[in-house]
Amino acid sequence: MATAAQRTHLAASMRFLLAHELQIHYAQVRPMRTIHLSEAEANTLLANGHGLTMDCSESVTVLCRWAGLHDPNGLGYDGSGFTGTLLAHLPHYTRPAVAGIGALVVFGPAPGDHVCMVLTPGEDPILFSHGSERGPLKLPLSVERRYQRPPVTFLSIAAL
Repeated sequence: MATAAQRTHLAASMRFLLAHELQIHYAQVRPMRTIHLSEAEANTLLANGHGLTMDCSESVTVLCRWAGLHDPNGLGYDGSGFTGTLLAHLPHYTRPAVAGIGALVVFGPAPGDHVCMVLTPGEDPILFSHGSERGPLKLPLSVERRYQRPPVTFLSIAAL
């Protein structure tokens, strides 16, 4: 079960990556290249001016690993997985107001176009989004919706 401490850890890790936006690059590469980096190793790389490269699904997967959660793709952190495996593995819901820190938000029809993570809950939750070289970014769900195809599907991390 995702604990309050793990969700707090997720929020802190998202904020850390946001603070290093210029060193976080975007590419869709499988197997995931950052999945085996510990959070301490990633912090050291960024603190020493090196970068990390990942896409949206890799970034949310890495964040879950750093927080001590099970792989949200259901693949044991083997480096595979993408937005579609997240959609296939996690429970779905549609109400933004019930999304807690760490909930995943998928845009587009299955297998999904883009995935974000909830940083700040609320009626219009603030999302951690890493969908392009410009990012990761922090933006409200209402803004992200303007740039993504419907539907919007929330994925629960509660059982991870």
